[in-house]
Amino acid sequence: MIWLVLVAVLFVAGGTWLVAKSMLVRGVVFAAGLAAVGTYFLLGRSDMPDDPLEARIAQIEKQWDEQGPQTLTGDQILALAERRAREEPNNPGPHLAIGTLMEIAGRPEEAMMAYESALRRAPDEIEAIKKLADLRFKMTQQVDPTTAALYREWYRREPDQLRVGYLAGIGTWLEGKKPEAEAIWADVEAKTPPPQVRGMYLALRQMYGIDPAPPAPSKPPG
Repeated sequence: MIWLVLVAVLFVAGGTWLVAKSMLVRGVVFAAGLAAVGTYFLLGRSDMPDDPLEARIAQIEKQWDEQGPQTLTGDQILALAERRAREEPNNPGPHLAIGTLMEIAGRPEEAMMAYESALRRAPDEIEAIKKLADLRFKMTQQVDPTTAALYREWYRREPDQLRVGYLAGIGTWLEGKKPEAEAIWADVEAKTPPPQVRGMYLALRQMYGIDPAPPAPSKPPG
């Protein structure tokens, strides 16, 4: 590193020496250059070698192997996932890992982009479908057409996920596909024996304006 500092000082000093007309100005620049080099030697770490990214990642991988992934920080795991994403551009796995880390870090927009990247590489990747559907719903509290399509595919692949089926039905209804939505709900409710769970679904229907809210109880005559 020290040679970079010296070269920079020489360039600045040489240029100023040619342009400046005053010996006083030239002397000040020369003294400033010497002071910069001296400060670097006193406060800097001129003996420290460069620590390129690949060397740091190699250290992280060694720590993973010897001490286990639980010893790594989120930033270290993210560095590994990003490196793997560069090395395996068609693999959705690293993008799923990045999305999960972004969610944990409270950065949902970046998580969404990572999940979308995973789906572009593998449109049938169920974990990406699940994570993106729920993240979109959490961020907006809406079941827009894109989210509804994700929920429908999730429910088709995992028909025991009743919450997912009911949300798919809500999004489908809001798209104007009422018979299809009713068919999804009928399938869900046939698998949902406890009345209290059905009550939760009815509350969702009312929340999104599919069913009218129950009338407020009338006050007794006073």
